[in-house]
Amino acid sequence: MVLFLLICLVFILASVLVFRKSAVRHPYANGIQLAITISALATVCLAQNYTQSLIPEANDGLGVSNAVAYWIIGEDGWSKEKFKAYFENSAYLTFLLILAYPAVLAAEAKRKKS
Repeated sequence: MVLFLLICLVFILASVLVFRKSAVRHPYANGIQLAITISALATVCLAQNYTQSLIPEANDGLGVSNAVAYWIIGEDGWSKEKFKAYFENSAYLTFLLILAYPAVLAAEAKRKKS
């Protein structure tokens, strides 16, 4: 999970720097949009993995059902509770990013006016 978060964070920060150098309007808000997109994709993958774990006939035991979920969860200590916790935390993070977007956009717009 740490490696996945680190790679995403570096990608988003590098994108914000490119946005700033390219004189894109609202580079930080665009960075938040990128973070929302990545977080939403991770949430969907973790949700699919969690719901798949609830169907005992689907697997011979527990397994990670897609590559993104595997990058996030890793190999150790698989359980339905762990899958649910990862999904819920990802959903909360996505929700927080969505809430942060208008605030960042408003702050950038206000800063440009002054």
